[in-house]
Amino acid sequence: MKATLADDRGRITLGTKVVERYGKKFVVVETPRDIVLVPISNDPIAELARIGKQGGIDKYTLKELKRMAAEEAEEEISG
Repeated sequence: MKATLADDRGRITLGTKVVERYGKKFVVVETPRDIVLVPISNDPIAELARIGKQGGIDKYTLKELKRMAAEEAEEEISG
């Protein structure tokens, strides 16, 4: 972990390696104790597709996914 300081205008420098790895766009998430930078993909649809394939979601049809979501929601309601 690397420490950094904010300048007089509130800006921080991430460094070349971080920018090369994560890009230049981030969402700033504030929690009661932390500030978290979440990278924003240049192509969010492609990123979601990649995540879905990694999770095996591409094995199911849209109809099957809707059924599975409805069943899971019903289970949560039933407790």
